[in-house]
Amino acid sequence: MKKELDVVAALIRKNNKILLCQRGKDDRYANLWEFPGGCVEKNESYFEAIEREIKEELGFEVKAKRLVSEFFDEDRTLKIKVFLHECFICSGEPYTRDCQDFGFFTFAGAQKLKLAPADKKILRYLKYFHDNCRR
Repeated sequence: MKKELDVVAALIRKNNKILLCQRGKDDRYANLWEFPGGCVEKNESYFEAIEREIKEELGFEVKAKRLVSEFFDEDRTLKIKVFLHECFICSGEPYTRDCQDFGFFTFAGAQKLKLAPADKKILRYLKYFHDNCRR
């Protein structure tokens, strides 16, 4: 039986670019890029979880404003459900606390990165709505 995991991820925009982080060398999906976030702790809301995760991973404060969508992925051992939240920067600047690297990317730039499987789905979803709303 596969382990099932709910995680939160953040959609953080700055100057029409989106924030992505590079996973650590020892992490599952090592060195791949992702929307920042992580696991929800016991007795924690998804909004609280994403705000905590961003502080732990990137050292700055955000406010979760809304759930954008849910995404599903699975591999041989894991089923994952990702809850993507739109977040706004409250204070501070990001730095690499619990990731190898980070950056703000255009959609074209993000598509050139090696993304984790679930994050590929998220980027396709966001790009679709971005492209269709600009028409």
